[in-house]
This record gives sequence, C-alpha cells and structure tokens, in this order.
Amino acid sequence: MIIENNIKWGAALSIGRTIFICLVLTIAAMLFSSTTNNLVINPIESMIRKVKKIAKNPLEAAQEEENQALAKERIIKEENKKNKNSKKKNKEAPYETVILENTIVKIGALLAIGFGEAGSEIIAKNMEKSGEVDPMLPGKK
Repeated sequence: MIIENNIKWGAALSIGRTIFICLVLTIAAMLFSSTTNNLVINPIESMIRKVKKIAKNPLEAAQEEENQALAKERIIKEENKKNKNSKKKNKEAPYETVILENTIVKIGALLAIGFGEAGSEIIAKNMEKSGEVDPMLPGKK
C-alpha cells in the first residue's frame, strides 16, 4: 500500500512538473515574440511603408518626413527642459533600425531635392513598376 501511494505521488509530481515547465516555456515564448515584434518586425514594416511612400511621391514624402522630424525635435527639446530640473538623465543610443529608418528618410529627401519635381516623377514611375530603373523612360521639358 505504501509503495502504491509513493508511485501515485511520484506520478502526480511528474505531471505537475511537466505542466509547470509547459507554462514557463509558453510565457517565455510570448515574451520573446513580443520583444521581437517591437524591436525587429514593426521597425522593418515601418521602413517598408516609408520606402513605398517615397516611391509614390518623393517630394511629398520628404516634406511629410521633415515635418515629423521637426515635431520630434520639439518634443525632445521640451523633455530636455523638463529633465534639466532632475539630475537623472537617461541617454540611450538609438537602435539600428531607427538609424536605418532615418537614413531612408534622408535618402528620400535627397532624391527629392537633387532631382526636383520632374526627376521625382521619373523616379516614382521607375519604382512603381518593379523597383528596377528603366533609363529609357521619356522625360519632360
């Protein structure tokens, strides 16, 4: 009888341990997935949206991104003014995805400035098709 009870308790503890390990692994997978979405997938999707916006109309995209950058700078300046009162400063280096996103915006702005309105239309037409450059597209005077 005692041996049977020990076997039953051992089996119950093994089942409990298995369930606990499954719960821990499930929670860890959810946390990893959330972090991956926030740090990798969402920024890449944002970059793709910006490239598509630049492909449609480089001038408009450059102006819109410039306005957003100015708004971010104002917010940062206001936060810095508030943080001057507190001695604790939290300066973190931006993630690589943020740097890449800003680079894409700058490239779009340079395209718009360098080629002007007519060049922007030609670039937009080239990028609309398949992303490949067709040098034989007719220009405008």
